Amino acid sequence: MGARGTGLLLLAACGLLAVLPATAPANPPVVTAKLFGTAGQAGWFTSDVTVNWDIQPPGYTSTGCDAVTIDTESKGVPVTCHAKNADGESQSTAVVKIDKSPPQPVTAAADRPPDRNGWYVRPVTVTFSGADATSGLSSCTTKTYAGPDAAAASVSGSCLDVAGTSSAPVPFVLRYDATPPAAAALTSQPGDASATLSWTPSPDTSQVQLTRSPGVGGAPSTVIYTGDERSFSDSKLTNGVDYRYTLTALDDAGNSVDSGTVVTPAAPPVVTLASKTANHRLSKPPQLRWKIVKGARYYNVQIFRGKHKVLSAWPRKARLHVRQSWLYRGQRQRLVAGHYRWYVWAGYGRLGARRYGHLLGRNEFVIVQQ
Repeated sequence: MGARGTGLLLLAACGLLAVLPATAPANPPVVTAKLFGTAGQAGWFTSDVTVNWDIQPPGYTSTGCDAVTIDTESKGVPVTCHAKNADGESQSTAVVKIDKSPPQPVTAAADRPPDRNGWYVRPVTVTFSGADATSGLSSCTTKTYAGPDAAAASVSGSCLDVAGTSSAPVPFVLRYDATPPAAAALTSQPGDASATLSWTPSPDTSQVQLTRSPGVGGAPSTVIYTGDERSFSDSKLTNGVDYRYTLTALDDAGNSVDSGTVVTPAAPPVVTLASKTANHRLSKPPQLRWKIVKGARYYNVQIFRGKHKVLSAWPRKARLHVRQSWLYRGQRQRLVAGHYRWYVWAGYGRLGARRYGHLLGRNEFVIVQQ
């Protein structure tokens, strides 16, 4: 053993040997970015962003580590901080993504054109679409409209970008009516080879269509009227045949509802001036007849029920078909059960001249309860 070894042994033996400290580990700077702004989604900000840096431990020098504010929209602005100390150096880069603008433009489209006359009559799906130049589009609204009925219904939707910014609601206006009009009350009055149909449409009925079966010329059915009137007189029918009439009420959107009735035309009972009263017990409105008077331009027929005159008419032919109801002096009169007297005069010249001959005759009839 050499002199050094001998010396160490002696020091150890004497308790004088000390443990020397280990070498300290390297501790280069740790650089951490601190970003301040309104955070959106998927790492995006929706406002200006200020970048600060946290560097540990103290005792370093740095480059590019001053606070900086990014105020422009971008898909990614890199900001780098470099720091070093006696133990080494390091750097960190923050990529700042800013999208402050919502998607634009945003548009809407229905999945099909209007069903009829500019109206939708069944549920319609409206899809909104848009574009976003910075973060890109994430999603847009899709809605199905199924009511209520309205002439200006509105569906609103928007689009969302990847950064989480939503557009303002965009309206899509449409006309919607899925409800048919109320059925019109259809009434009928049979006549001699004719029928008179009347109806009262609902306020939302725009027009009606009247169909008759059997139809014209041997056809199974024929549309005999289309329009917005409230009555129609059908002629050239066959007495004793049942005719079915169907009234279709339509609204502006084309929704429809049907009502119907059956009419059997029949020749009215005939009452003449020369016939006897005993045979004139009737359950239907009669046709009054008398002999033609040579030179007469018209006739005046007056009908009384009891002591009250209920009708005065001026037919040009020698007959008058009494109706179930009529207007006389502004009052609605009806052929109710009772005893009626009627008189006929021949008229000459102009109607306004009131030139009448002698009374041609009078007769009576009785309407019995049907």
